[in-house]
Amino acid sequence: MSGTSSNADGDEKGNQPHLSHAISIIAIDTKQSTDKAINNDQKVANDSKTDITEQHLHGNERGDNEEPERPDEFFGSRHVFALMGFLGLAAVYMMRINLSVAIVDMVKTPNTTTFFGRSGSGGSSGNNSEQCESDESGDSDGNGEFDWDGETQGLILGAFFWGYMVTQIPGGILAEKYGGKYVLGIGILLTDFFSMLTPLAARHGGAGAVIAMRVLTGLAEGVSFPSANNMISKWVPTFERTTIGAFVLAGTQFGTVIIMPLSGFLCNLEYDGGWPLAFYVPGVIGILWFIAWVFLVYDSPSVHPRISEKEKRYIIASTGVLKPIPFTATPWSTIMTSIHLWAILVAHLGHSWGLSMLLTELPTYMKTVLHFDLKANGLLSALPYLAMWLFSIAFSVTADAMRKNKILNTTNTRKLFTTIGLLIPGLGLIGASYTGCDRVATLTLLTLSCGFNGAIYSGFLANHIDIASNYAGTMMGVTNCVASICGFLAPYVVNLIVTESGSIDQWQTVFFLSAGIYALTNLFYVIFGTGVEQPWNKLKDTHPLEQKRNESIGSFTSSGKSGKSD
Repeated sequence: MSGTSSNADGDEKGNQPHLSHAISIIAIDTKQSTDKAINNDQKVANDSKTDITEQHLHGNERGDNEEPERPDEFFGSRHVFALMGFLGLAAVYMMRINLSVAIVDMVKTPNTTTFFGRSGSGGSSGNNSEQCESDESGDSDGNGEFDWDGETQGLILGAFFWGYMVTQIPGGILAEKYGGKYVLGIGILLTDFFSMLTPLAARHGGAGAVIAMRVLTGLAEGVSFPSANNMISKWVPTFERTTIGAFVLAGTQFGTVIIMPLSGFLCNLEYDGGWPLAFYVPGVIGILWFIAWVFLVYDSPSVHPRISEKEKRYIIASTGVLKPIPFTATPWSTIMTSIHLWAILVAHLGHSWGLSMLLTELPTYMKTVLHFDLKANGLLSALPYLAMWLFSIAFSVTADAMRKNKILNTTNTRKLFTTIGLLIPGLGLIGASYTGCDRVATLTLLTLSCGFNGAIYSGFLANHIDIASNYAGTMMGVTNCVASICGFLAPYVVNLIVTESGSIDQWQTVFFLSAGIYALTNLFYVIFGTGVEQPWNKLKDTHPLEQKRNESIGSFTSSGKSGKSD
């Protein structure tokens, strides 16, 4: 079996899953299990040790080793987690996006269109650039309840990110300390609560109350990605990490696909003015999801009462995690000075900036410059999000197949799909700046750009778990916190370049700037990114029982080496 010791590129070594890391958790985690449960997990570890030793002896990168034996069942407990995680992130994104659609019906905006604080009638910008003819057929009577100007609307729409940034890092830490199940579940439940209170706040407290409610919504939702990433690190075997991990995280795009046309439909209903339903309906969906989540999902395979023993062994042999890891002092200085984490962070920044262009600013361009009525074409407006969701699934299956078949190792897989997810959308933005008044060509480029952007779920977004699975939640919190700055920075920069009515020339500057940011951040990741597990991912041996167990593990590993033959 010596051939397995040099996969794909074979240039990265010493990166095996550590058996001591997997088994030592049994000795130090006594809060969540009885003596019987501990004996159970020891049996699972012993049953799995052949697979783990195989990885220890022959692995180069975590996830590039021989795959442990798969369980027989087609749909197991890990798939239940994946489905529920997918639906949870879909529900929480529905409550993030709903205001962007509902605000059109909430405000009195006669003869004007407002997007993130920029308002205008879509007329001439006063320069010699090409102007497009208006061809709108949607309802624009502007009979909303609230007299909020463009600046106020911008504050309301941007307030979400103020709260969202704050709870990213705490969300990851809490998930690592207490497990991700209730951190994610309660975060989504609170998001439901604040979303359903938004209509009441608007009618009785005005713009200030809505801003406060959106900050609270952001605070509640901020724990979602870090805690979901923490659970993925415990539930998803390495050879399924990209496929299942991308499926879970891509629930955000599925939620967007659903809420855009659904909000438009609900806003046109007569009941209570229509627009409050855009907050009530997603809130009810989120509550129903929480009830199912509590009964169906558990923090890790080792505490799941209904998981099959074979699936449990399969996951443990692959991830090396037996139980939720007890909270230890997070090595902040080591994490924050890791160039590989900075590579992920920079790529995340580029993606967040580009996503703001693709999903926020380019629709503004289509509305104010191309005069494409997004509300009247709700399904077409959701098409880019649908493409991103479908492409992300296709890319994830491809990425895991390439790793499993040793076509590429983990490092090069992450770099390839990050490059696809950042460079191709950048080229699409440049192309959109040259389509002139052709609405079909612009929407086609927007859809393809968003679709290829879905490759990032198989790229840097899956990389946190590769390099440090024990701190995946915290690291996701760090990178997503910093990247969230682009949520309000990008619209601000666009405001500096684009006038109220805008022009094709002004937007061309914006698109080229965004393509440049895509290219530079991708280059940084390609140079400094890695799929190698970092030494600081190992938990420190502080417990006497753990130290004693590590001594026996050392002798076991030695005997495994001498007893194994090629």
